[in-house]
Amino acid sequence: MRNRLTGLVVAIVAMLASSFALLTQAVPPSEAAKTQTAVRPPDLSGFWTPKFGGDVGLESWDPSDSRGQKPDQLPMTPWGKTKLKGARPPFGVNETFENTTDPIQKYCDTPGLTRLYLYPFQFTILQTPKIVYILYEFTRVWRSIAMDRDHPKDPDTTWLGDSIGRYGSDTLVIDTIGLNDKTWLDRVGHPHSDALHVIERFRRADHDTLELDVTFDDPKAYTKTWSSKEFFQLSSSPMGETLCSMSEMEAFQKRVIEPSTTRPPGK
Repeated sequence: MRNRLTGLVVAIVAMLASSFALLTQAVPPSEAAKTQTAVRPPDLSGFWTPKFGGDVGLESWDPSDSRGQKPDQLPMTPWGKTKLKGARPPFGVNETFENTTDPIQKYCDTPGLTRLYLYPFQFTILQTPKIVYILYEFTRVWRSIAMDRDHPKDPDTTWLGDSIGRYGSDTLVIDTIGLNDKTWLDRVGHPHSDALHVIERFRRADHDTLELDVTFDDPKAYTKTWSSKEFFQLSSSPMGETLCSMSEMEAFQKRVIEPSTTRPPGK
């Protein structure tokens, strides 16, 4: 009986081996490799910092005004224009440290979803099958992007919103809604409302370069959808501690800003 069972097992193994051999012959190795590449998520790992040269250190997401010299040229609604006019940013053509309304400078609020990428600090992307995490060096905040669900029908508004993701052939696409209106899009004071819908597309242009394409859709603040890009380079340095401390902000205000912006008596 034992010999008959052993013979049966050997026959089954031989049959499976033969079938596998026929399968590999039917699909050329090059085609199999292409199929495997198409379903495999792109590797976006590493520490990424704004790319030096060109538009490094973007102050505005306006693709034709990266330095924020013409912040009012974006296609804004009357609501958006009023919010921009009331902004007193520390960057761009309207930069000022006097009575600033910058939520970071004034309150140490989180920079918000898209402004986080415009500082000269790093971030890293951690990819797991169900959740992708993005960890930011500046203020040490992190995001989770769900890869296995849709948005809730009525999400609560939060600082970083509700993010879901999917993979293209070489791209991580992140779709975010449910953002509050307490942050700026960039460093020159471009506002947004709680209707903001952001699409981020990350792709590795080459081993050392990460491309981020961002699409903004906010019908309350802008009259049409618009897009912009930023590039990042691979860094060999680990991320450090870069926190926003209210006590340090207040000390800087008293030690540096107030003496440089207050006119002497009689002037």
